[in-house]
Amino acid sequence: MVWQWGNFLILFGGLGWLLHKPLGEFLETRAQAIREGLESGRRARESSQNRLSEIESRLSGLDEEIQSLKAQALEEAEEERTRILEGAKLEAQKILEIAHREIEGLKKSARLELKAHIAELAVKLAEEQLQKSVGSEENKRLVLQYLDSLEGTRN
Repeated sequence: MVWQWGNFLILFGGLGWLLHKPLGEFLETRAQAIREGLESGRRARESSQNRLSEIESRLSGLDEEIQSLKAQALEEAEEERTRILEGAKLEAQKILEIAHREIEGLKKSARLELKAHIAELAVKLAEEQLQKSVGSEENKRLVLQYLDSLEGTRN
């Protein structure tokens, strides 16, 4: 049994001596990779914390920005409404002015037509009265009188 233990110690001692350098390098490399991973995780955590605080600050200002945009939109809408109403009023005024001019034109035209119709009726009425009042004797006398007046102007 002593030989077995001796054999065991020599075997593991030799293995330890042979594997000491590569195993040490492996463990050192592994420890370095773990340290780098931890450092990378810490940096990522800090970066995410910074981004989170930045996003939170932007979100807190977002309500104010939304209110500001709403107020600005309402103000612009009111200005647009006022501008449209003013434009509509001006257009309505123009239409009313045009309508008044057309009405005046139609009035003048109607007056002229009425005057022409009245003149025509007056001429017809006068003609009828002359035909009733002037008989054939009176007609001959007027013609002769007219002819005498023409002879007098010829000389």
